[in-house]
Amino acid sequence: MPFLHVQTESLFNAARVPARFSNAKRLTMGDVRSSRVLIAGTGPAGLATALYLLRRRPDLKGQVIALERRRHPRPKVCAGGLIPKTMLALEELDLPLDVPAVSVRRGMAISEAGTVEYRDGSVLCTIVRRDEFDARLAHAARAAGLEIIEDCRVEDVEASGSSARVHSTSGDFEAELLVGADGSGSRVRDTLFSRRQESVGRALMLDVPLPSARTADLAETPYCFDFSCVGVGIRGYSWSFPCLIGGRPHLNVGIYDQCPRDAVEVGKPKAQLLDALAASFPDLPIPTDHRGGYKAFPIRWYAPQQCFVLDRVLLAGDAAGVDPLMGEGISYAFEHGKLAAQAADDFLAGKAGAIAAYDDALHRGAVARKLRRLGFAARRFYGPRHRMYFRLAGLSRSVQRIGIDWYNGVDHLDEASLPVLAVRLIKTVLFNASMG
Repeated sequence: MPFLHVQTESLFNAARVPARFSNAKRLTMGDVRSSRVLIAGTGPAGLATALYLLRRRPDLKGQVIALERRRHPRPKVCAGGLIPKTMLALEELDLPLDVPAVSVRRGMAISEAGTVEYRDGSVLCTIVRRDEFDARLAHAARAAGLEIIEDCRVEDVEASGSSARVHSTSGDFEAELLVGADGSGSRVRDTLFSRRQESVGRALMLDVPLPSARTADLAETPYCFDFSCVGVGIRGYSWSFPCLIGGRPHLNVGIYDQCPRDAVEVGKPKAQLLDALAASFPDLPIPTDHRGGYKAFPIRWYAPQQCFVLDRVLLAGDAAGVDPLMGEGISYAFEHGKLAAQAADDFLAGKAGAIAAYDDALHRGAVARKLRRLGFAARRFYGPRHRMYFRLAGLSRSVQRIGIDWYNGVDHLDEASLPVLAVRLIKTVLFNASMG
């Protein structure tokens, strides 16, 4: 497999919180569009929910509706990294990656403890442009029987024991089940769940053209994570990903700070982030003022104390929360989509406890265990003793290899129990020792 490829071949707990309604007037349902399942948002989480559900229940074709506030292909501020876990989900759904993509086989991590380079011949990450990727998913979901209503903004939401109702700029909708997959700034979440911002971080990104580079040059370009900014009080990292925009080589560069925006001094955070980003990549033409073409976006990270269901409403994807350590969310969008589809299927079939099972999965299932462990890691690597933890992480190549494979979900390693992980680590250490 080449480093660079452009493929064209076929690709509840409702008791946790009381019901909350917005200050808007309760919906008065006149002409109402009804469906069995309604999905707010057509990013990877919403589309994965539809794809998995229609795969399980093809008889629901035409009875699942998704609301999209824009029109595909629509711009999406995101670095576009697909880790191997996401690629496994695409394979499971029989979806080819037939959009321009860069396969990255080299990785570099920089911290105050030193630099670690990683390369074992496998694909560490596949970089896509989200407008193209999401449009491809939308096309597949439509073909499977999903109806997408575009240019449709959710304005208000109600949940009751008998239905979920949405008032939008395109009219009123009612369904037996609603999936809120409308991102970190989810209107569904803000209306029915909570507007609290303590688990919402921030990020800035910029695309830098490489005028003298050829497309083939991206084959040897690593993706880079620079954690040096932790030393100046930023709980996160800067990144640089090789990518293709309109067929031309670029670097997508950006910076992620887990620190909630409402905990940072007004007027200071953006300048601090820009300075830290420029310091990470001094050889790149990175502007350090607000006119530099940066795109800012929130990142809601997973908080285990939060609620994910209410009556007939489920939260999925960024609305439920992403990886606290790195801010990665696409793989979890597919994981949530698969779980939401199972819950929807069971619920529509009259299975008791279907919605509660979804809530339990997001609190205690495999995806929850991984996110909890990443939250644990974030508190260490971004905490006051970060230098010690970065030094420890850099001591063993074997530990690095297991850690990267676990994080990337290679062969579903991230779903393994701690004893299984321990055995694999011991085998890796012993193998490396014997090879030495």
